[in-house]
Amino acid sequence: MSDHQPRDHQTVQPNDDRAGKTNRIPLLRTGIAGFDEILGGGLPAGSLYLIQGLAGSGKTTLACQIGFLQARAGKNVMLLTLIAESHAKMLNHVSNFDFFEDQLLGSQMQMLSGYASLASEGLRGLLKLITAELNRHRPSMLIIDGFRSVRDSGPSDLNLSEFMHSLNSLVFTMNCTTLLLSPVEGNMPESENTLVDGVIELSQYEQGMQLVREIKVFKVRGADHLLGKHVFEINRSGLEIFPRFEAIASRFGKVPGTSDRYVSVGIPSWDKCIGGGVVSGSITCLLGSPGVGKTLMGLHFIEQGLKDGQQCLIVGFYESPERLLAKARKAGMQLDGHMDSGALEMIWQLPLEMLCDDLAKRMLDNIARRGVTRLLIDGVDGLRSIVVQSQRVRPFLVALTNDLRARGVTTFITEQLPYFRESRPQVDPSSSQLYENVMLLEYIAQHEINRRQISVMKLRENGYDGANRLMNISDAGIEIDGLAISTGRSVLDGR
Repeated sequence: MSDHQPRDHQTVQPNDDRAGKTNRIPLLRTGIAGFDEILGGGLPAGSLYLIQGLAGSGKTTLACQIGFLQARAGKNVMLLTLIAESHAKMLNHVSNFDFFEDQLLGSQMQMLSGYASLASEGLRGLLKLITAELNRHRPSMLIIDGFRSVRDSGPSDLNLSEFMHSLNSLVFTMNCTTLLLSPVEGNMPESENTLVDGVIELSQYEQGMQLVREIKVFKVRGADHLLGKHVFEINRSGLEIFPRFEAIASRFGKVPGTSDRYVSVGIPSWDKCIGGGVVSGSITCLLGSPGVGKTLMGLHFIEQGLKDGQQCLIVGFYESPERLLAKARKAGMQLDGHMDSGALEMIWQLPLEMLCDDLAKRMLDNIARRGVTRLLIDGVDGLRSIVVQSQRVRPFLVALTNDLRARGVTTFITEQLPYFRESRPQVDPSSSQLYENVMLLEYIAQHEINRRQISVMKLRENGYDGANRLMNISDAGIEIDGLAISTGRSVLDGR
């Protein structure tokens, strides 16, 4: 069954109360959840919109997807083409998408060509054709593909402006939401851009060999839309749009509460050193050298939550669920049964070509659906690497961690230190936006033996033992031992 159900393809009536304010102009929901979210609920109905983007950007797919979803909901839709390409060829291109329904053609969805009228009679003939067909079929949506042909037909600026004014007045009078598709980019001071009610652009962002699809709303009159660019992908369902996570957080940001309750990290000997555990709903960074035991400590944290009857989630980037379960078994933790019961779920995603907003959505949807209270993100560097635009990394992580706090999810995040470094790592002052707690796990040389040690670099709202302590890993898992007395030489600092 498709994710896009007819219930989404409805017009929000004027008395629909959004955040305490009544909409005077009905909003037409496109049926594409992420798109409606960006638009502030949908497109103000009966208005004229320009959807632009270079060849291959996804304009026709987006418009056809909206059109078919409206038709499936019982609305009349008209698709008018101004290009020489036949309807059959265009429909063949979208027939593999899930939104395509052949039985809607000729009934709820009408196909019409305006190419001959434009070529023989110019703008006057095209407007006459559109007027006649709107009166004949009374569609609630009109899609005009190849609108650039209007300008390419050579009208004067005055004639084009008059045509745009007339078209806008016509669709408003007929209450017919109209989409104009044009293969251009940029918010240009031309009639197509200035005399429409909204301008939406589809584009592509290229970094190295990776290509990311983006959508941006330049303007939508009568709507409180999200600013900036947002990413999307085209798959079997059509366009799947992911509003930029930090933009949503800025607009609808939740305020985290406070808690005086401490939860165990799953290692009793370490709980004793840090005053009983970590504050419920806090974010803890396990910062450490490769192979020192960060993931294993995170698994102890998850196991404790499962013992306490909590719903838990692990998000990982490098070790598959099978490997994590095997690692847990070797340390005396039996997590397989919790996976079978559904108390524990894992989202495993190789940090390759994927959308960070998609992952954040899947993670938070899982948390909301199951009531997750403990989360382990194993490998924050993997999370950072999938944020294509480097300037987004910090605001994305700030928005994500704030959302987790607001949901009351106690979170452990592992972060890797380099193999070799010059000195003991310092806590980044800006990390206070991300983590309440930072625990350092590292190797030291003690009596010519490589040992593991753990210490607290930062722990909010808690009294703790600040000493460096030995950390032993055995078949029974992690145990915190006595004080770590170094010989003055760190295994990994190159001294």
